[in-house]
Amino acid sequence: MALWGGLGQAATVAQLVGADVGGLISNIIQAAATARQNKKECEQLARRVLMIADLLPHLQDPEVMRRPEVRRPLTGIDDTLREAHELVTSCQGKSAAYQFVMAGRLADRFRDVHSRIDSYLLVFPFISHIDITRRLDRIYNILLSNDTAGPSSSAGSQLDVLVSQEVLVHRYGVEKFTLKELVVATNNFAQEIGRGSFGRVHKGVLPDGREVAVKSLGKASSRHGWQYLLRELDFVSCLRHKHIVHLFGCCVVGQKKSLLSFWRKNVEKQEELLLVYEYMKNGSLHDHLHGPSSSSSPSPVMASWKMRIEILLGVSRAIEYLHDYAGVIHRDIKLSNILVDSSWVPRLTDLGAVVNWDEAKRSNIHVMGTAA
Repeated sequence: MALWGGLGQAATVAQLVGADVGGLISNIIQAAATARQNKKECEQLARRVLMIADLLPHLQDPEVMRRPEVRRPLTGIDDTLREAHELVTSCQGKSAAYQFVMAGRLADRFRDVHSRIDSYLLVFPFISHIDITRRLDRIYNILLSNDTAGPSSSAGSQLDVLVSQEVLVHRYGVEKFTLKELVVATNNFAQEIGRGSFGRVHKGVLPDGREVAVKSLGKASSRHGWQYLLRELDFVSCLRHKHIVHLFGCCVVGQKKSLLSFWRKNVEKQEELLLVYEYMKNGSLHDHLHGPSSSSSPSPVMASWKMRIEILLGVSRAIEYLHDYAGVIHRDIKLSNILVDSSWVPRLTDLGAVVNWDEAKRSNIHVMGTAA
């Protein structure tokens, strides 16, 4: 399901613990949403399970998952999730009399499952520590080889990019792509599908079959553009909503710079940052309302008032989620930033101009927005 981007990263975990973790979590969430009895307890359990889903991207590295000290604590997570699913499902259609008789036992089972899930959640900081240590070891080995072989500008550039990419991937919990992978996926950035204030968007297909939209600065690369995409990465990586375009990952392409300049704002030359989003097959709302019309196959958006209202409702829910849950203001809502997926579900995109409520209160925020 599109709402939980972490579920897509469950393959590595599934191979090692022998369970479809993503599928189990998805089933629990759906069952909790339709529970007729003990609804509060089911929703609390679903939120606990969703925390595991949000942490799954940190388990996608096979090198980390192969380590016994990581695998052992995760043993039994499939049984716990199955019991959670069985528990939530039992609250679907039982009679009130049955629920009354079983109330004490169900309460004990809810407490037991909560406790076991909490024990798995405690493992993630430990896994994160192992992952950071492994990444630092890689960086140290490069530094050591540089000292042995003598100074090399290309090796220094390699280290800069490695540091930048490892920091970004670990901080935001997204997939890491190489430039070579994205060149192959986009056929050397052959198909441009969009253009904005700070760069271009190209269509591509990953080796696993996922269609993607790769957003890059291109010739418009600048410090301002880099900060715009970095801000977008900062906010979008934390969002999980069916009406907001999902971010798969990112790629850092190195340019000549010093190691510390990655965090300095006054450096002219930075790396280029590429963001990899899920591809929206049916384009933008602007395309359907103002693009060239076709008499043979008119756009469903133009032909159906019902679909227009559904699109407006979907975008409204995305904005409500940004305001009430994420605590941010989009600042650039326009037709070209409302995309439509293959099922004609609207998705909000382009969050590089967002500000959080604290920023809006503390300072004078300039009016943002570009022509649709």
